[in-house]
Amino acid sequence: MDRVTDWFGFRRVFFTVAGREGFLTEPKIPQSGKPWIWRASFPDFHAEIDKALLAAGWHIGYLETGEMLGCDGALDLWDAFYDEVTKNRGLAAKPALEAVSRGGLYAFRYAARHPERVAALYADTPVLDIKSWPGGKGKGVGAPSVWKIAFERYGFLSEAEALAYAKNPLDLLPVLAKAKIPLRHVISLSDKVVPAEENTLEAQRRLKKRGVSMELVTVAEGTPESQGHHFPLPAVQESAEFFKRHTQGKSYHTLRRGLKAFGPRATVAFLGGSITFSQNGWRDRVEQWLVARFPQTQFTFIRAGIPSLGSVPHAFRLESDVLAQGKPDLLFVEAAVNDPSNFTTPDKMVRGMEGVVRHLRQTLPGCDIVHLHFAMPEHLADWKAGKTPQAVAQHEKVAERYGNPSLDLTREVAERIASGEFTWEGDFRDLHPAPFGHQLYANSITRLLDAALNAPRTPQPLPLPRPVDNRSYAAGRYVLPSEATQLSGFALDPAWQPTDGKGTREGFVRVPALVATVPGSHFTLKFTGQTVGLMIAAGPDTGIVECHIDGKPHAASAIDTFTPWSSGLHLPWAVILADDLKLGEHTLTLTLLAKHNPKATGTALRIVYFLVA
Repeated sequence: MDRVTDWFGFRRVFFTVAGREGFLTEPKIPQSGKPWIWRASFPDFHAEIDKALLAAGWHIGYLETGEMLGCDGALDLWDAFYDEVTKNRGLAAKPALEAVSRGGLYAFRYAARHPERVAALYADTPVLDIKSWPGGKGKGVGAPSVWKIAFERYGFLSEAEALAYAKNPLDLLPVLAKAKIPLRHVISLSDKVVPAEENTLEAQRRLKKRGVSMELVTVAEGTPESQGHHFPLPAVQESAEFFKRHTQGKSYHTLRRGLKAFGPRATVAFLGGSITFSQNGWRDRVEQWLVARFPQTQFTFIRAGIPSLGSVPHAFRLESDVLAQGKPDLLFVEAAVNDPSNFTTPDKMVRGMEGVVRHLRQTLPGCDIVHLHFAMPEHLADWKAGKTPQAVAQHEKVAERYGNPSLDLTREVAERIASGEFTWEGDFRDLHPAPFGHQLYANSITRLLDAALNAPRTPQPLPLPRPVDNRSYAAGRYVLPSEATQLSGFALDPAWQPTDGKGTREGFVRVPALVATVPGSHFTLKFTGQTVGLMIAAGPDTGIVECHIDGKPHAASAIDTFTPWSSGLHLPWAVILADDLKLGEHTLTLTLLAKHNPKATGTALRIVYFLVA
């Protein structure tokens, strides 16, 4: 029966395999595919990397094999442990191995026995030759008592036989080289217990002859009492990224062009709806990850999440809400939840998202863009029926055309729920995720960033590719309500706020608004472009309008600005009046009608911005 303990806030589950005790330390939210790290020795020593990986969704595994020193009998036990955790506990088929000191004997010899099972190998001051340790036959101090144990475990009948042993990790390097197993070592140049010259540096020389390199981190000094063998662990975050890079499990991102590296200063912008706006959500966690992952970079963050807004308003507010705040090096944009929720038509999903991307490419060609597709129940139903959610498909057309990385969290959540890993009701709880969902999102986003920042990056295509839709809102901008003229019944309220006690959204209350409540009220707006619309606060009394453009009726019928949420909220709502005009100068005349939605309590209109592109 399993035994469960707490390990720094994570569940550690103990169980028995072939008479030996092993354990899995479980992340709170596993990554898709359940990637894991297999520690070879000293499971709680230098655990900084393990803690970082657990927080990111990796499992940590360990089997106690005592003083077996990586002999064949120990590797047989490892085979049994591997079968248990992959076949019965669902972990990924290719873990990365993590070796400390004598753990090098286990990890390297097991990687040579089963190279097909090993994704990568990280080693901290590893033993790669029993003659060096515990034998002490070179420059190291050796360990005579453990040397005797090695005779027992390996079945040596004489010292000559032990010295002639040809299956040390150093001897087995050709197998690892042929399998192209990535290697990363941390060593001390003053190590007197496991001298680097006889172990890691000798391995490096042998591998170099085969055209194979390893990642190597060196420290010049250990503490005097440690004989150079123990020291504060350097490059923890980089080592954690090494593991992540090579044990990805199943991913749901598409890298396309990749991302450029961050310089000494970087600005990252977040453009989205309420899931991006959420405090202590995925956005905060990604910001924290960036700061920890790139300590040499001074980050500035532009937080442009506004609840209820999708791709169409994103295109028109990009200039004021993002570019006016700074020059981003990286932009995250999401609208897969709010676009269908706001009844955005498929063509406008493209026009809005392409408006964001093309506008940004024209203004800041060097800015990278990542598309995020967050999940809601309707998306899960689509995947269950074998269909790609409409908003995801439309936004992906834009990501593909412009070479932007994207992450389909709708598919990840749907597939992992279908496989029984978690539930929507119990874990996500809502399209505004519980902490579980926000952490899952953050884990997958940082995983995309790891992969994209390490992938080869192709240059920006110049000139810009042809548009997906020639009517995209790439020239989208806000126009202030004060630009309206010939007001009749409309008046400019310099700091509008509701008097009915209903809710509002930040940025759309106590701001200038063009307001009318009486039927027949009208105004005129002159504008230049091919698209015109309204950004309104659509509350309980919001009414129906009709518009004329250049003196002619443009809409096929009257436009109802009441929404399914208007009864309880003055909702920011984008209303596109026309987006098929000939590019040039136009005049809009808009009139408030006497009729209204049966659910509305009046005939009001409150315009916070005009939308022009």
